[in-house]
Amino acid sequence: MRLKRRVMIVDGYNLIGADREVFKEAKLSLELARETVLASLAEYQSVSNYEIICVFDAYEVKSTEAVEDHYGVTVVYTKEKETADEYIERYVYDHYHPLLCEINVVTSDLSEQNTIFAMGAYRTSSREMWLNLKDAEKNISRKVDAINEKLPRQRLEISSEVRAELEKWRRDEK
Repeated sequence: MRLKRRVMIVDGYNLIGADREVFKEAKLSLELARETVLASLAEYQSVSNYEIICVFDAYEVKSTEAVEDHYGVTVVYTKEKETADEYIERYVYDHYHPLLCEINVVTSDLSEQNTIFAMGAYRTSSREMWLNLKDAEKNISRKVDAINEKLPRQRLEISSEVRAELEKWRRDEK
């Protein structure tokens, strides 16, 4: 049986605008804010069953469409005069299939929500996504802590004299 492909497509700047701290960060450095969002999305992708695509529009920037891989998240910078909403709508139209591909769009833009609903995609608001991202981070931390508790200690704390004596034994020196 073929598994249904699960895609989450995120309006990156919409997500940045939905979190106060990241929005403040964006005023200082948009690149740093994008990095924060992408790192959080990568962590979320590791615990969810979604393939994540994050779209940043380059509406007022003279450029061609660019696609990058960032921590396993596909990052799309739209082409000149194309908004993230236009890209997302086209993506949903081209890829959604009720039996083969489930698409969840992360946006708080009401008109975008109505459009993607009409095409069969699901929607998660940007605020709700931040809650999901924070929950995923907590779950990852708990899992890492549980793994670390089970691991044997890497090094014994021994004095340098004992270490020197053990080294002599290892080298078979008397």
